[in-house]
Amino acid sequence: ITGKPLVIHVHATHFDRSRGNVNPTVYGIEKRGMDTADHIITVSDLTREIVIEKYHIDPNKVSTVHNAVEPLANVDTFVKEPRKDKIVTFLGRITMQKGPEYFVEAAARVLEKTRHVRFVMAGSGDMMNQMIHLVAQRGIADKFHFTGFLKGSEVHNMLAQSDVYRMPSVSEPLGISPMEAM
Repeated sequence: ITGKPLVIHVHATHFDRSRGNVNPTVYGIEKRGMDTADHIITVSDLTREIVIEKYHIDPNKVSTVHNAVEPLANVDTFVKEPRKDKIVTFLGRITMQKGPEYFVEAAARVLEKTRHVRFVMAGSGDMMNQMIHLVAQRGIADKFHFTGFLKGSEVHNMLAQSDVYRMPSVSEPLGISPMEAM
């Protein structure tokens, strides 16, 4: 429209998000966008390979530029509060791609061995109610906390309070969340 080159940035594809249950309509929209683009920037070599192999895009048209985060200027203001129990945290979208059910199942197994740990699922998403029910089914609700969506300093404080950050994603091209956790 403007005569400028069309460059698209691909963080994830439907192949990543669907665990193999690819919706042809979504695939078609993504494919048309990639076919139309003059150049495609992906966040990882994994995503680049998916774009090339699954969407049949010319490799010369696809480059990888990895994600990054800015270091916090006030990182020292986030201090872990002393407590008896350890905190294990899942922080992200509560969706199929992020594998929240694996986090709940791991929590149930850990709690069979020790009771001095609490699990936090921070975030929101279409699997939230399903995870609440799964926690109840596993009988671990007294050791499991759902925070809902966190933003800004809430995220940083949650990570500061955590002893373990757990990311059970089934497909994660290059998530920002683990970089923020570091």
